[in-house]
Amino acid sequence: MLPSQPNKSLLDGLDCLQLLASSAEALGSREVARRLGLEPSRANRLLKTLAHVRLIEQDERRRYRPGPGIHALAAQSLFGSGLIRRALGPLGKLHVHGHTVAMGVLWRDHMSYLYHADPGMDTSTALGRIGLFPVTRSGLGMALLACQDDENVRAMWATSANETPVEQVLTDLAEIREAGFALRVGRTERTVAVTVGSAPYAAVGMSGRFTDAHIPELVSALRHAAEMIEKKG
Repeated sequence: MLPSQPNKSLLDGLDCLQLLASSAEALGSREVARRLGLEPSRANRLLKTLAHVRLIEQDERRRYRPGPGIHALAAQSLFGSGLIRRALGPLGKLHVHGHTVAMGVLWRDHMSYLYHADPGMDTSTALGRIGLFPVTRSGLGMALLACQDDENVRAMWATSANETPVEQVLTDLAEIREAGFALRVGRTERTVAVTVGSAPYAAVGMSGRFTDAHIPELVSALRHAAEMIEKKG
């Protein structure tokens, strides 16, 4: 929930930074303003401030893209938290089941995958290969969203562009809480996921073609991996 007196400039600046960090191409200030619903002059001031501290930079066409500062911040955060370092071993052992293995964190109403490896994929390729993903389309994201109370989810949906009705989301989250894990059924594959941490900060999951009979085994393996990731911390 927002504090009683949130800093609007800080929030808008973070929105600009997040938009550029998740964009596949550099964006001009007017495009940033349009996507975020900001006044062009305000967006321009925020972008110039972020560029001044080198969190973003301009290309030869004067469009904005992530700068060295954000890459340094990302490296520092991964080193400081140790999450990736702790997770690689336990995640690698999950590949014995023959499914896609993933780990990620929740960012507002989107899932951010830190690790996403198809069977046989090299670990170096699995790191950071997928960007933000709508939470309702992610088993891992729904597992993490289920850790929030309904009031927070409703508040999130009030400003979300997600087209899934909030009442449907709340129904799905109630089922996840009751089961103790998330199961998402896609057109050709299914995903099963559990959270990491007593105060959940990440989720791990496996996706593939498996039957209901395989779910207990996969959930058990995921819970063991989650315990190992947390224990190493």
